Amino acid sequence: MKTILYYFSGTGNTLMLARLLAEELGDTEIINIAGCNDSTPDRKADAIGILYPVYACGLPKMMCDFVKNNLAVKADTYVFSLTNYASFGGPASLHQLKDVLRSRDRKLHAGFGLSMPPNDIMICGAESQEKQTKHFSEAAAGIKTIAQTIRERPENYFYHKGRIPLFLAWLCYKFFFWYCTREFKKFYVNNNCISCGICVKICPTENIKLVNERPVWGKNCEQCLACLQWCPAVAIHRKGIPETRSHYHNPTVKAQDLIKDMQR
Repeated sequence: MKTILYYFSGTGNTLMLARLLAEELGDTEIINIAGCNDSTPDRKADAIGILYPVYACGLPKMMCDFVKNNLAVKADTYVFSLTNYASFGGPASLHQLKDVLRSRDRKLHAGFGLSMPPNDIMICGAESQEKQTKHFSEAAAGIKTIAQTIRERPENYFYHKGRIPLFLAWLCYKFFFWYCTREFKKFYVNNNCISCGICVKICPTENIKLVNERPVWGKNCEQCLACLQWCPAVAIHRKGIPETRSHYHNPTVKAQDLIKDMQR
Protein backbone atom coordinates (compact mmCIF):
# COMPACT_ATOMS: atom_id res chain seq x y z
CA MET A 1 0.00 0.00 0.00
CA LYS A 2 1.85 3.09 -1.28
CA THR A 3 1.76 6.28 0.82
CA ILE A 4 3.01 9.75 -0.06
CA LEU A 5 3.80 12.24 2.70
CA TYR A 6 3.83 15.90 1.67
CA TYR A 7 5.48 18.03 4.32
CA PHE A 8 6.40 21.62 5.18
CA SER A 9 9.21 22.18 7.67
CA GLY A 10 11.24 25.18 8.73
CA THR A 11 13.39 23.84 11.54
CA GLY A 12 13.10 20.12 10.91
CA ASN A 13 10.45 18.93 13.38
CA THR A 14 7.98 17.96 10.66
CA LEU A 15 10.64 16.20 8.60
CA MET A 16 11.61 14.16 11.65
CA LEU A 17 7.99 13.05 12.09
CA ALA A 18 7.66 12.28 8.38
CA ARG A 19 10.70 10.01 8.54
CA LEU A 20 9.43 8.19 11.62
CA LEU A 21 5.98 7.71 10.08
CA ALA A 22 7.45 6.50 6.77
CA GLU A 23 9.52 3.94 8.64
CA GLU A 24 6.42 2.61 10.41
CA LEU A 25 4.18 2.54 7.33
CA GLY A 26 6.67 1.22 4.79
CA ASP A 27 6.49 1.85 1.02
CA THR A 28 6.31 5.60 1.62
CA GLU A 29 7.66 8.57 -0.34
CA ILE A 30 8.45 11.84 1.48
CA ILE A 31 8.14 15.10 -0.47
CA ASN A 32 8.95 18.64 0.66
CA ILE A 33 6.29 20.94 -0.79
CA ALA A 34 8.89 23.71 -1.08
CA GLY A 35 10.24 21.69 -4.01
CA CYS A 36 6.86 21.53 -5.76
CA ASN A 37 6.65 24.65 -7.90
CA ASP A 38 3.81 23.45 -10.10
CA SER A 39 0.98 20.96 -9.76
CA THR A 40 2.18 17.65 -8.38
CA PRO A 41 2.33 14.79 -10.87
CA ASP A 42 -0.42 12.21 -10.61
CA ARG A 43 1.56 9.71 -8.56
CA LYS A 44 -0.02 6.37 -7.74
CA ALA A 45 -0.72 6.26 -4.01
CA ASP A 46 -3.28 4.55 -1.83
CA ALA A 47 -2.90 7.22 0.86
CA ILE A 48 -1.66 10.80 1.06
CA GLY A 49 -0.43 12.42 4.25
CA ILE A 50 -0.25 16.19 4.76
CA LEU A 51 2.28 17.09 7.47
CA TYR A 52 2.94 20.57 8.82
CA PRO A 53 3.65 22.68 11.94
CA VAL A 54 0.72 24.67 13.32
CA TYR A 55 1.08 28.41 12.71
CA ALA A 56 -1.22 30.54 14.87
CA CYS A 57 -3.86 27.79 15.03
CA GLY A 58 -3.77 27.22 11.26
CA LEU A 59 -1.86 25.99 8.23
CA PRO A 60 1.38 27.55 7.04
CA LYS A 61 0.39 29.72 4.08
CA MET A 62 2.60 27.69 1.74
CA MET A 63 0.86 24.45 2.75
CA CYS A 64 -2.60 26.01 2.42
CA ASP A 65 -1.78 27.26 -1.09
CA PHE A 66 -0.23 23.93 -2.05
CA VAL A 67 -3.28 21.90 -1.04
CA LYS A 68 -5.64 24.41 -2.64
CA ASN A 69 -3.84 24.80 -5.96
CA ASN A 70 -1.21 22.14 -6.57
CA LEU A 71 -1.91 18.86 -4.80
CA ALA A 72 -3.10 16.04 -7.04
CA VAL A 73 -5.61 13.86 -5.13
CA LYS A 74 -7.75 11.17 -6.72
CA ALA A 75 -11.28 10.77 -5.42
CA ASP A 76 -10.59 7.31 -3.94
CA THR A 77 -7.32 8.27 -2.19
CA TYR A 78 -7.25 8.08 1.59
CA VAL A 79 -6.13 11.48 2.95
CA PHE A 80 -4.84 12.12 6.46
CA SER A 81 -2.92 14.86 8.21
CA LEU A 82 -0.34 15.02 10.97
CA THR A 83 0.19 18.37 12.69
CA ASN A 84 2.85 19.27 15.21
CA TYR A 85 2.57 22.11 17.68
CA ALA A 86 4.26 23.61 20.71
CA SER A 87 1.11 24.32 22.69
CA PHE A 88 -2.31 24.28 20.96
CA GLY A 89 -4.24 25.00 17.78
CA GLY A 90 -3.84 21.72 15.92
CA PRO A 91 -7.54 20.79 15.79
CA ALA A 92 -8.41 24.25 14.44
CA SER A 93 -5.86 23.81 11.67
CA LEU A 94 -7.50 20.50 10.74
CA HIS A 95 -10.83 22.30 10.32
CA GLN A 96 -9.10 24.68 7.94
CA LEU A 97 -7.54 21.80 6.01
CA LYS A 98 -10.89 20.01 5.77
CA ASP A 99 -12.45 23.15 4.31
CA VAL A 100 -9.67 23.55 1.74
CA LEU A 101 -10.00 19.94 0.61
CA ARG A 102 -13.79 20.21 0.57
CA SER A 103 -13.50 23.15 -1.81
CA ARG A 104 -11.81 20.71 -4.19
CA ASP A 105 -14.46 18.04 -3.60
CA ARG A 106 -12.02 15.95 -1.59
CA LYS A 107 -12.16 14.66 1.98
CA LEU A 108 -9.80 14.68 4.94
CA HIS A 109 -10.41 11.27 6.48
CA ALA A 110 -8.25 11.54 9.59
CA GLY A 111 -6.17 14.07 11.49
CA PHE A 112 -3.51 13.58 14.16
CA GLY A 113 -1.37 15.86 16.28
CA LEU A 114 1.87 15.61 18.24
CA SER A 115 3.64 18.07 20.51
CA MET A 116 7.21 18.97 19.53
CA PRO A 117 9.86 21.35 20.88
CA PRO A 118 8.96 25.02 20.27
CA ASN A 119 10.96 26.95 17.68
CA ASP A 120 9.35 30.39 17.76
CA ILE A 121 12.20 32.51 19.08
CA MET A 122 9.86 35.48 19.52
CA ILE A 123 8.23 33.54 22.36
CA CYS A 124 11.06 31.51 23.84
CA GLY A 125 14.49 30.06 23.27
CA ALA A 126 15.36 26.41 22.83
CA GLU A 127 14.18 23.94 25.43
CA SER A 128 16.64 22.08 27.60
CA GLN A 129 18.08 18.87 26.17
CA GLU A 130 16.09 16.94 28.76
CA LYS A 131 12.78 18.43 27.60
CA GLN A 132 13.68 17.93 23.94
CA THR A 133 14.51 14.28 24.56
CA LYS A 134 11.17 13.79 26.30
CA HIS A 135 9.33 15.40 23.38
CA PHE A 136 11.10 13.15 20.86
CA SER A 137 10.48 10.02 22.89
CA GLU A 138 6.77 10.76 23.25
CA ALA A 139 6.51 11.65 19.57
CA ALA A 140 8.14 8.37 18.52
CA ALA A 141 5.66 6.42 20.64
CA GLY A 142 2.80 8.47 19.23
CA ILE A 143 3.90 7.77 15.66
CA LYS A 144 3.55 4.04 16.24
CA THR A 145 -0.06 4.49 17.36
CA ILE A 146 -0.79 6.87 14.49
CA ALA A 147 0.66 4.47 11.92
CA GLN A 148 -1.54 1.66 13.23
CA THR A 149 -4.62 3.88 13.02
CA ILE A 150 -3.75 4.91 9.44
CA ARG A 151 -3.47 1.24 8.44
CA GLU A 152 -7.01 0.73 9.74
CA ARG A 153 -8.28 3.56 7.47
CA PRO A 154 -10.82 5.28 9.77
CA GLU A 155 -13.19 7.64 7.93
CA ASN A 156 -13.62 10.38 10.54
CA TYR A 157 -10.82 10.20 13.09
CA PHE A 158 -9.62 13.53 14.51
CA TYR A 159 -7.77 14.29 17.71
CA HIS A 160 -9.11 17.12 19.90
CA LYS A 161 -6.38 17.88 22.43
CA GLY A 162 -5.92 21.61 23.00
CA ARG A 163 -9.12 22.59 21.21
CA ILE A 164 -10.04 26.29 21.26
CA PRO A 165 -13.12 28.06 19.83
CA LEU A 166 -12.85 28.24 16.05
CA PHE A 167 -13.64 31.95 15.86
CA LEU A 168 -10.71 32.71 18.18
CA ALA A 169 -8.47 30.46 16.10
CA TRP A 170 -9.58 32.29 12.94
CA LEU A 171 -8.79 35.70 14.48
CA CYS A 172 -5.40 34.48 15.66
CA TYR A 173 -4.61 33.11 12.21
CA LYS A 174 -5.67 36.29 10.38
CA PHE A 175 -3.60 38.45 12.70
CA PHE A 176 -0.56 36.22 12.23
CA PHE A 177 -0.49 36.64 8.45
CA TRP A 178 -1.12 40.36 8.72
CA TYR A 179 1.88 40.35 11.05
CA CYS A 180 3.99 38.31 8.59
CA THR A 181 3.69 40.99 5.90
CA ARG A 182 5.32 43.50 8.24
CA GLU A 183 7.71 41.63 10.49
CA PHE A 184 10.20 40.59 7.78
CA LYS A 185 11.82 44.00 8.28
CA LYS A 186 12.89 42.98 11.78
CA PHE A 187 15.43 40.37 10.66
CA TYR A 188 19.05 41.50 10.73
CA VAL A 189 22.57 40.06 10.84
CA ASN A 190 25.39 40.96 13.19
CA ASN A 191 29.13 40.82 12.56
CA ASN A 192 29.18 37.04 12.99
CA CYS A 193 27.83 36.61 9.44
CA ILE A 194 30.20 34.56 7.22
CA SER A 195 28.20 35.08 4.00
CA CYS A 196 27.71 31.32 3.62
CA GLY A 197 24.31 31.69 1.95
CA ILE A 198 22.59 28.89 3.89
CA CYS A 199 19.78 31.29 4.78
CA VAL A 200 19.21 31.89 1.06
CA LYS A 201 19.20 28.20 0.19
CA ILE A 202 16.98 27.04 3.06
CA CYS A 203 14.24 29.67 2.71
CA PRO A 204 11.18 27.77 1.37
CA THR A 205 9.80 30.85 -0.42
CA GLU A 206 13.10 32.03 -1.96
CA ASN A 207 12.57 35.25 -0.03
CA ILE A 208 16.21 35.99 0.86
CA LYS A 209 19.02 37.32 -1.30
CA LEU A 210 22.61 38.15 -0.56
CA VAL A 211 23.35 41.83 -1.18
CA ASN A 212 26.94 42.89 -0.57
CA GLU A 213 27.43 39.44 1.03
CA ARG A 214 24.68 40.04 3.59
CA PRO A 215 21.14 38.57 3.56
CA VAL A 216 18.25 40.83 2.68
CA TRP A 217 14.65 39.73 3.29
CA GLY A 218 11.73 40.29 0.93
CA LYS A 219 8.03 40.52 1.71
CA ASN A 220 7.16 36.87 0.97
CA CYS A 221 7.98 35.60 4.46
CA GLU A 222 6.35 32.55 6.06
CA GLN A 223 7.86 33.31 9.49
CA CYS A 224 9.13 29.71 9.54
CA LEU A 225 12.42 31.04 11.02
CA ALA A 226 14.50 28.54 9.03
CA CYS A 227 16.97 31.30 8.14
CA LEU A 228 17.50 32.30 11.75
CA GLN A 229 17.47 28.87 13.36
CA TRP A 230 19.80 27.19 10.83
CA CYS A 231 22.41 29.98 10.64
CA PRO A 232 25.70 28.19 11.46
CA ALA A 233 27.26 31.40 12.80
CA VAL A 234 24.19 32.38 14.87
CA ALA A 235 24.38 35.69 13.05
CA ILE A 236 20.71 36.18 12.19
CA HIS A 237 18.49 37.83 14.80
CA ARG A 238 15.29 39.82 15.17
CA LYS A 239 14.89 43.30 16.52
CA GLY A 240 13.42 43.23 20.02
CA ILE A 241 14.72 39.70 20.77
CA PRO A 242 17.91 39.34 22.85
CA GLU A 243 20.77 37.93 20.78
CA THR A 244 21.58 35.71 23.75
CA ARG A 245 18.30 33.81 23.37
CA SER A 246 19.15 30.23 22.35
CA HIS A 247 18.30 29.01 18.85
CA TYR A 248 16.76 25.66 17.92
CA HIS A 249 16.60 23.24 15.04
CA ASN A 250 15.77 19.56 15.14
CA PRO A 251 18.93 17.61 16.02
CA THR A 252 17.99 14.61 13.83
CA VAL A 253 17.81 16.77 10.69
CA LYS A 254 20.55 18.63 8.81
CA ALA A 255 20.10 21.88 6.92
CA GLN A 256 21.25 20.10 3.77
CA ASP A 257 18.38 17.61 4.14
CA LEU A 258 15.82 20.38 3.74
CA ILE A 259 17.80 22.15 1.02
CA LYS A 260 18.18 18.94 -0.97
CA ASP A 261 14.45 18.19 -0.71
CA MET A 262 13.66 21.60 -2.23
CA GLN A 263 15.66 20.79 -5.36
CA ARG A 264 13.13 18.62 -7.18
